[in-house]
Amino acid sequence: MGNLIKAEFRKILTTKMWWAMMVPAVLLALGWAWGVSALITSIVSDISDVDIIEEFNISFDDLSWSVIALTRSMNIATIFPMIFGTLALASELSRRTITTSFLTAPNRGTLLSAKAITYVVWGLLYGVVIALGASIGTALGSKSEYLPDAGQWLMIALSGILGCLLWTLLGLGVGALFGSPVGALVVLLIYSLIVGPIGDLVMTGLTEGSYLAGFLPNGSANGLTGATASQVLSTQVIDLVQNAGGTVDADGREEFEQVVRGIAGAPGALSLWLSGLVFLVWTGVFFMLGIMRNRTRDIT
Repeated sequence: MGNLIKAEFRKILTTKMWWAMMVPAVLLALGWAWGVSALITSIVSDISDVDIIEEFNISFDDLSWSVIALTRSMNIATIFPMIFGTLALASELSRRTITTSFLTAPNRGTLLSAKAITYVVWGLLYGVVIALGASIGTALGSKSEYLPDAGQWLMIALSGILGCLLWTLLGLGVGALFGSPVGALVVLLIYSLIVGPIGDLVMTGLTEGSYLAGFLPNGSANGLTGATASQVLSTQVIDLVQNAGGTVDADGREEFEQVVRGIAGAPGALSLWLSGLVFLVWTGVFFMLGIMRNRTRDIT
């Protein structure tokens, strides 16, 4: 197994695809976070004297609004690890270059397991560099008072890294299932960029308070980061209210979190942990279907 994993890493590092996907991923995360955080800073600064909860004199200026830019930029940049994972097995299957690997490995299951481990590592690597790019962009575009503290930043970064990892494996599974890089990419790009986002908005808009979007792949993936932003901001609101001697009921917190999730690009999303669990299930389904398909695929 160890030799197969080394071979997979060597195979990836001898091509240009890994950095050809990583460079634009980092630039997109950095640029998007910088622009959005600067926009949010401008808007919040203009209305900072307006209370969001008048009873306790809590204003817009009291919250770490930059978390929206941070989470949203990482979520958008996950398109690149998704593409990277999609092309991983699909390209080899399409060109029949995987034939030699299948014939020389002890069995197909071992080879496919080695590929899975390899792309778990690459998904984590993509997640780390995207989180760093998004963090730098957010710091450049936001005022210091709107930035999250270390603990909040770590939670947001981890949610983004997990999203990158799962999108990489989901792409790997879909690519393995299709066996065609073009077909797999077209389906995933159309879904993740058009069908998924529009569908989430429609489902959430047609039924007030609906969480149906959160149970779908795109909605749960967006919820992984979007729900993190909403959790950070709602926790800040509750702490401020409690410090002022008040309380926030469960309905009020949920309503506030849903608004923030929508702003962060995750309308109708579930909570952080439920979103992660749902997206993990979707990733596992497509990944296992792809692996099972290639245990018996004709490679001649």
